[in-house]
Amino acid sequence: MSSPEVDALLADEIARRLPLLAQATGDPLDVRAALHSLRGAAAMAGHSDLALVITQLGARVREGEAGATLEAHELLAGVLERLLQGQPLLDTRWPEPPLALWPSSVDASYRYEYHSAMRDRLGEIDALVASTEGQAKVLDSAQRTVHAMKGAAAGAGDDVTAWYCHGLEGRLKDAPRDLATVRDALVELARHRAVLSLLVEDPARGLDLLRAAPPEGPSRRPPPRRRTAPPPTKPPASELPPEEFRLPQRTLEGFLERLERLDGMHDSLAGASDAARRMAARLHEIRMAVLDALHRIGPPRPWGPPAAALQQLEISAESMRRAAGRAERGARVFRDDAEALRDRVGAMRGELSVLRRTSVSFIFERVTRATERYAETEGKLVTLETSGGDVAIERRIAERLVDPIVQLVRNAVAHGIGTPEQRQEQGKPSHGTITLRAERRGTWLRLHVEDDGRGADVERIRELAVSRGIVSPDLARRAPDQELLTLLFAPGLSTVESSDLLAGRGIGLDLAQDALRRLGGAVSLKQRPEGGLAALLEVPLDQKLVDVLWVEEAGYEYALPVSFTGRVLPVDTAPPALRLCSCLGLEPRARVNLGLELVVHGLEPVVLGVDGVGKIEEASIRAIGPTLAAAGPYCGAVLRSDGSLRLVLDGPTLAAQARAGQRPVP
Repeated sequence: MSSPEVDALLADEIARRLPLLAQATGDPLDVRAALHSLRGAAAMAGHSDLALVITQLGARVREGEAGATLEAHELLAGVLERLLQGQPLLDTRWPEPPLALWPSSVDASYRYEYHSAMRDRLGEIDALVASTEGQAKVLDSAQRTVHAMKGAAAGAGDDVTAWYCHGLEGRLKDAPRDLATVRDALVELARHRAVLSLLVEDPARGLDLLRAAPPEGPSRRPPPRRRTAPPPTKPPASELPPEEFRLPQRTLEGFLERLERLDGMHDSLAGASDAARRMAARLHEIRMAVLDALHRIGPPRPWGPPAAALQQLEISAESMRRAAGRAERGARVFRDDAEALRDRVGAMRGELSVLRRTSVSFIFERVTRATERYAETEGKLVTLETSGGDVAIERRIAERLVDPIVQLVRNAVAHGIGTPEQRQEQGKPSHGTITLRAERRGTWLRLHVEDDGRGADVERIRELAVSRGIVSPDLARRAPDQELLTLLFAPGLSTVESSDLLAGRGIGLDLAQDALRRLGGAVSLKQRPEGGLAALLEVPLDQKLVDVLWVEEAGYEYALPVSFTGRVLPVDTAPPALRLCSCLGLEPRARVNLGLELVVHGLEPVVLGVDGVGKIEEASIRAIGPTLAAAGPYCGAVLRSDGSLRLVLDGPTLAAQARAGQRPVP
């Protein structure tokens, strides 16, 4: 939020830069530097719309557009006059676009990829609007989805969509969570969804629509004269890179679901074959019993059974022989068809897997483009270094990992890496460095995201956590700095006072954690000794089978990925820091039977008290909804062979709770 004092500083900054902007023949580098400085001042003053317009003007100056400098002078002269008179700077209120906002132009080389990703997000909004899940949770999920769209748009250079998502995100965040208001908010979200789709597909037309009749009501003034841009067009098929010839992820997932159902039909056919074989065997047994009875009875005699009865028994025995033969033939047909179906399903799955496979470089390429855009917007010099891009990965996993990594990189640019001047004052190179590194550990993928910035302000985190009631003052004082970093994943917790298009709402890390949980993985943070922040993302590469250890606690059974487990110890050897039931919100148990060591990369091992542990099994981790994920430290679910569902524990979250809790164990 702006204040008179901050606005006065912004007015001084604009007045100081206006003479340079009044020179039509001024040095473009000086003009861009002046606009960058003004953009930062506007953002710090809380005028995000003005900061966005200045960013666009700077981009036009960089492109060498004639008249862009004088237009910037005209705009800022009017802003200065309004500042001095205490009037609104741009005379607009979201969702009405600012006067000087122009249609975005996404680079043609990755426009198709960007549009595909945004369509997937719009599909998520459609599903949320139609959802029957808890209404408040649906609104929280919608806020996360819009936040992810904002990040994708900002990274692709679609400033208009990013601006619109920023305003919509704020609207969703501030909406009361009572049932009636939430229903109205979802109805409104459906209208905004249509605008978002138009802004992505046809930015110029979308802006025209907003200026003519914004969702809040009719415009207060006629549309201004502005630059018109041709609607974006998809490159011809001949110009698309080979990897662009792929089915949308949702379509692939639909095919795979159908293949899973065909796999189920194989099991049904195999079961029918076994049943037919058992029936044939039983018919043979009955036939033999009938023949044996006939043998015992012997030929017809005047005092014995009549000839007609014996003949009927012989006919029945022959009928059973024929029925048994048909059952055996049917069993063979069922079995052959089942095996043929399995072979065909396997072949189809193999063919689809080619479309599903990619490498980590797919993630790195998209993150690199977003990083360049973020750094340019913030006026920072950032070098992105990558390694391990050749690690193979499913495309579905890769696409779901893009958002959390982009969130982490965006945080590094916005909060960690300073401007060249700030870094030089700290004795650092003017260029900041963000490192992305991938490695395969068994069946798990590890992704490291590190920066050489200032790191996290742990004392500020401690202060915010206490003031918002997240932890008690005593616990905050005793908690190690490393453990306090886990609080950054709490929704709404941000060390930035004001928000802009890049960061500040406090849900980016929460979104990253939620995305990793849905993949059965986890994310953790730590301070780098040499400065900066390091994030580790761990996710199973094979989403079908993951080794889990079965853990018993308070009468329930849970799965814990083996990658997060250490030794099983007697409680007298290693007293547990906290009971598992305490982390799950269950009633405390009378005694502790065993201590289970949790091993998380970047943290000291910690022992958690449990009732017992079972065997290690290969299990398929399935995604869970946001409501269930928010109910405890869960990252997925396992469907057991008996049809029962078991929750999967989030190892890093449990380890952090055990170390931060340190409560006495009965």
